[in-house]
Amino acid sequence: MSGDTDPFVEPGERTRYDLLRSKHAIVPLSVRTKLRACGLLALLAALVGPIAATLPAPVREAYFAGNPATTRLGAAVAVLVGVAGLTAATVGLSTVALYLDRRPDPSEERAWNLIAAEDAASGLGFVTGTLGVVSGGALIASGHWGTAAVRRLIGWGIEPYLVYEPVPVTPHLAAVAGLVVGLGALASSAYADSP
Repeated sequence: MSGDTDPFVEPGERTRYDLLRSKHAIVPLSVRTKLRACGLLALLAALVGPIAATLPAPVREAYFAGNPATTRLGAAVAVLVGVAGLTAATVGLSTVALYLDRRPDPSEERAWNLIAAEDAASGLGFVTGTLGVVSGGALIASGHWGTAAVRRLIGWGIEPYLVYEPVPVTPHLAAVAGLVVGLGALASSAYADSP
């Protein structure tokens, strides 16, 4: 049976890395599963472009001078920061998977280094990536609940459609970046061995 379908693998058949990782990894998911999660989060970021483009007319008239999808927004910067975290996670996790594919039973010292690299990449993807994508995406989507919802956010001190000129990031750009990273992460997951 393959490793994907066999729920139990004899400890004698597991490598030193597998044994150390199963006991000490912070996020106990396989590298393949982590890459898939990063890909899905990045594809979630790809939705901010269509979400911004389909904002209701009253929200567009009240908060935008032009097309919301091509306006430089602070929320789009947050999404792009999340995508950058997911990119770093994808590169790190793919590197770990590639190394283990070439050297499936590394030395104990190397195994600890790989576990540390995997944990750091997981942290970037699941913390920075998730926070950026979800918070920025939610701010951009808030207009779909109407101008009253946006006014309520502004009353709480949150400006969902704050124009941020210093960094030229639009929802459209964040969506394209999310799509590229998401497809790349999913492609990498197809080549990562499942433990």
